[in-house]
Formats: sequence, C-alpha cells, structure tokens
Amino acid sequence: MATTTAPARKTAVGKPRGKKDTPPEYEPVPHDERPVYYRKIPVGLLEVDPSLDSQRMFQRPWANKLAKIWNPAVLLPAIVSKRSDGRYYVLDGQHSNRVALEKHGPKFERHCLIYEELQPSEEAALFLAANRDRKAAKPVDNYRVALTAGEPLVMRIDAEVKSCGLTVTGSSSPNQIGAVQAVMAVGEKREGLLPKVLNTVADAWGRDASSWDNMVIRAVALVIDSNWDRVDLVRLTKALRKYTVRLWKTNAIRMTKSGGGSQSRSQPLAENIITEYNKGETDPTKVLIAPVGRASRA
Repeated sequence: MATTTAPARKTAVGKPRGKKDTPPEYEPVPHDERPVYYRKIPVGLLEVDPSLDSQRMFQRPWANKLAKIWNPAVLLPAIVSKRSDGRYYVLDGQHSNRVALEKHGPKFERHCLIYEELQPSEEAALFLAANRDRKAAKPVDNYRVALTAGEPLVMRIDAEVKSCGLTVTGSSSPNQIGAVQAVMAVGEKREGLLPKVLNTVADAWGRDASSWDNMVIRAVALVIDSNWDRVDLVRLTKALRKYTVRLWKTNAIRMTKSGGGSQSRSQPLAENIITEYNKGETDPTKVLIAPVGRASRA
C-alpha cells in the first residue's frame, strides 16, 4: 500500500509579535546662530587675503581657461567670509571673480554665500570643504553633460568624432574612445585636426581599443598640427605602422624624465614619429619639423 506524505505547512516569516521598528538614531544637529546668507556683491569689493591661509595662489592659466568658456549666466555663487572690519574675503571662487572683474569691471554684481564671524580655522575648513572634500566629476561625465548643455566646442568635437564612426565613452573599444581628455585637447587646437588624427591612427593600427590611447592621440596631433600644410597622411600612416602602439610608447617613456604623464610623453613620442617619417626624405619642403612648445599644449 502506497504511503502519502502530507505537504509541509508554509510558515510566514515576519516581525515578532509585540515588537516595533526601532527608529533610526541621528546625531544631534549643531546649533549656530551666526549669520549665513546669499547676497549680490560687486566683484570689486571681493578680496583675497594675501596671507593665503584660507586660499590657494592665483593661477593665471586657470583664469585664462575660465575666460575662454565664460558665461555669467551660469556663474556659481562665491563662498565669502565677511570679517569684523566689514570687508569681504573670497574663500572659494577667486579665479572666476578675477575673470568677472576683468571682463565686466568692478561693479559687476556676483551672487555670494556669505558667512559672518568666522574664525581663521573655520575659513580654512570651508575652503577645504569646497575644494578638497568633494569628488571631482570624471572627464567623460563633464563631456556628456557639456553636450546636454549645448556647449559649442564640445558639440563640434563630438560631431568630428562621430564623422569618423566613433563615439566618446568612459572606456575604449573598437568604436569607442575613452581618452576624453586627449580628444578635448586635440579638438580645442583647431577645427578639422581631430578627424585627421583619428583616421590616421585607425589606418595605422586598425580600430582597436589600444589604438585610442591618450598619449598616442596627443602625439599624432602634435605631428599633424605642427606640419599642417606639408604632412602626407599616407606616409605618416606607414611610419606609424613600423611599430606597435606599445613599442612607440615604451620608447617615448624612456626619453622622458621620471616617466612623465601622457601630456609630457607626447612630445618625445611626436619627435620619434617625425624622425621615422623623415627617413629617406631628401626634399627639404617635405621634411616634417618637430613641434614647438610644451607638450601640454597638445
């Protein structure tokens, strides 16, 4: 006679009877009655403490870069300390403040977040909170958001990349470029340079993830840009094919003091490429010249 087994009863798993959820415990909120408020202040009244105890040194190259993309409509509030003498000291925003002063004059009013009655250590802490204690956006995120914002330079660069059948992403693959900073640096130099660089690289080594290298893109751009009217791209492609991307980079790193970075290495790499290109060329008008200036310009 066959035996049957009764099905197991399902037991509901839930909260024990009589017990309630324990509310989360929060830290007490610090109480501070000192004034903090927003106000428009003429940029001519915003100062930088010369002691630099709560500020970095002014960097003209960074101010120049801000000036190129200047748009007062999206100028964020400066963080300002109003001291006991009634003067306003900038804790964050000194470079954009200088650009506003130079472009619009001292009467240009800027939105400011103003703190009063701060101690020097508190001013320093605010500077760190605004500059050190926040995660910087990745280059690809800046690129993507700039496209959404409709920035003309990024729109033009993106169109040039797509004209080569490529897209800019966070990592490289056969049809995607992850070297966002190199793409931007090359695209900024002159219109039409980026397609020449990308197509030349693709013709030399094929559409491979290793082809879209930050250092290589910068170096090839230096070669083409410095010889815009004389470079033969077919000959350049043949010169590049003599070695792999890896070997080109290895040789350039050996020539760079302390190894360097992608920007500094691109200069000796460009020089090596030009040396290979010029082999056997006897016509002075067809000989490529080495790029002039710092590698960071590439």
